[in-house]
Amino acid sequence: MARAVAWLILLTAAVFLGEGMVLWLRHRPSPGLIYAGALGCLAFGVAFSRTVFDVVARGGARDRHLLDLAICTSVAFASLLALGPAWGALPSLAAGAAVVSLNAKRAAWAAGLILVGTALSCWLLGMSANIMADVLMRSAVTVVIVGALGLLPPFAREIHDNRAELARMAVLEERLRFARDLHDVLGHGLSVVGMKLEVALLLVKSDPARATAEIEQALSVSRESVSDLRTLVRGYRQPSLGAELEGVRSVLLSAGITCRTDEVPPGIPQQVQDVIGWVVREGVTNVLRHSTATECRIKLRVDGDRLMTEISNDRASAPGRPSDGNGLRGLRERLSHIGGELSAAPDGDGGFRLLAHAPLHPVPRDT
Repeated sequence: MARAVAWLILLTAAVFLGEGMVLWLRHRPSPGLIYAGALGCLAFGVAFSRTVFDVVARGGARDRHLLDLAICTSVAFASLLALGPAWGALPSLAAGAAVVSLNAKRAAWAAGLILVGTALSCWLLGMSANIMADVLMRSAVTVVIVGALGLLPPFAREIHDNRAELARMAVLEERLRFARDLHDVLGHGLSVVGMKLEVALLLVKSDPARATAEIEQALSVSRESVSDLRTLVRGYRQPSLGAELEGVRSVLLSAGITCRTDEVPPGIPQQVQDVIGWVVREGVTNVLRHSTATECRIKLRVDGDRLMTEISNDRASAPGRPSDGNGLRGLRERLSHIGGELSAAPDGDGGFRLLAHAPLHPVPRDT
């Protein structure tokens, strides 16, 4: 498209030059003037073509064809003043080249000065007011048309680049979403497997039977994690919130942590259950990783049109630890997508509390 626009501008310039030459030759100029006129047309055409083709067709940098613009402007006014009104279109073409090849501020000044110069040249040539107004009107229209055509390719390139950037951002967002899901699935499973294997290692001599049971449970959790990973890749994972609560209660009891959980309120949409399931998983994973807790409490309560989920534990091993790791950041993104909120902070009694609010009728929105 850029090359087509450049050739269209050059064709317009060729028509104007040809028209001026035909009108001028009707007055039967001397051979010397014909030679001078042809040389001027050649110089104008070369400088004009270099400028337009480089900036419009190739997307060259602006403000790099000042010499070519000077040649176009000089030849245009010299031809107009020396050879007569037949060459009145050349200054407008020079102004169009300035609009195409200069930055906005310089282009405005250059085009304005060239139009003023055209008016002064018409006055010096003794043109009447009507003819002068007609020439200025035609010149202004020519400048606008040539300038608009010259600005089309940069706008098209910018739109193309913006579309490419939007596509790149969409791919990046999808990668971040998948990385967040992968962290949520594998982070919990691997933490549980590691914890159970540590327990089994401590019990392998004193209580082999219980150590064997812990290893079997670790194997079961690892298989579930593999299954979760496969369904995650397929995009069909929809965990039941009740099943999540049963799973984390079993894990916490195996770690020697007393766990009390509320029943799942009836009528919770699956989309909300999915998000709260991730909240429960991440909250319990943090209890296992970042505390020496002996008790954990998971509360579920419907408050108006929102579901409140609270996960609290005693004996946080690092009360001042930051509450915005990758896992919690991922939960905030999930909750934000459905209009929910998440807070996580020490409770003041040496424990830690994670609180999530989710609407019962979520309206997905961009995060």
